[in-house]
Amino acid sequence: MARLRTLLSIVGTQGARGMTIALCIGVFVPVIWPGLGTALRPSLPLMIAIFLVNAFAQLDLSYAKQSLTRPTRLLTATAWAMLAIPALFWAFLNTVGRDRFDPDFVLSLSLQAGAAPIMATPAVALVLGIDVTFAVLLLLATMSIQPFTAPILVSWVAGTTIPIDGFVLGRNLFVMIGGSALVAAGLRLWLGRARVEAYRSELAGINLIAFTLFALAMFDGVVLKLFAEPILLLGLSAVAFFVALGSLLIAIVSLRAMGADEAFVTGFATGHRNVGLMAAALSGSSLPELTWLYFALLQLPIYLTPQIVGAFAAARRSLKDRA
Repeated sequence: MARLRTLLSIVGTQGARGMTIALCIGVFVPVIWPGLGTALRPSLPLMIAIFLVNAFAQLDLSYAKQSLTRPTRLLTATAWAMLAIPALFWAFLNTVGRDRFDPDFVLSLSLQAGAAPIMATPAVALVLGIDVTFAVLLLLATMSIQPFTAPILVSWVAGTTIPIDGFVLGRNLFVMIGGSALVAAGLRLWLGRARVEAYRSELAGINLIAFTLFALAMFDGVVLKLFAEPILLLGLSAVAFFVALGSLLIAIVSLRAMGADEAFVTGFATGHRNVGLMAAALSGSSLPELTWLYFALLQLPIYLTPQIVGAFAAARRSLKDRA
């Protein structure tokens, strides 16, 4: 057991480098071992559960009480994060016409629209030097309502052309999110807050291993598709980056009255959705390949946006220092 803890701790301390390695494994190993990612897809709910339990177990809301006494910003950000993308997708599909697109792509957009922000939203805020309190509260608020809003939003965006079993989707999301929160609460009671903090590296190691398996499941066949259908991949990647960066810029401009940091967090949360949870809730192994391909490419802006923003922030600070 001691050796296992040591190994997990070493893995967990790799940070961004470990995420890069995991992403590379997920992208390139399926080229050598075709079908590995597909075989792992039935285990997607377990991987997502590990992410959720890990995140909930390490949440510390003791510093959030002051923010909760002024809920207007949080309510505004929650509404924006959960409704901006669905409204954009609905307007776009209604204007252009859903029949002009592959039904599997419409399904992809619909599931993306109904998803809550990614679990890494507070971590991104921390990396960029933004106070994580607002990001944590926004994540909790959106995750709490997702089982109830997702069936409505997904069906609204999909329209009548894509049948969605809203009850099954909502039930599965409720079980996964609620069950993970209960397991995390039990873990905190069993270990105690101090031991959870002491095991932070080991928990990060477990998370990184789960992320590697998640990347394998997501990126299976993506590299081969790049050579077989490059235009398709470029188009889907463009949509992914347009949604991510566009949401960020619109929120920064439209919500600046909330404060620069809060507007940035809201924009990031709006454009980066937890599609893995949606795939798991719909028994991901049965989703169409085009949906899997789009979901895989959505991971690119999730990984690259903080680095792009961080580079701009560093350049801006450098210019200020010189001035």
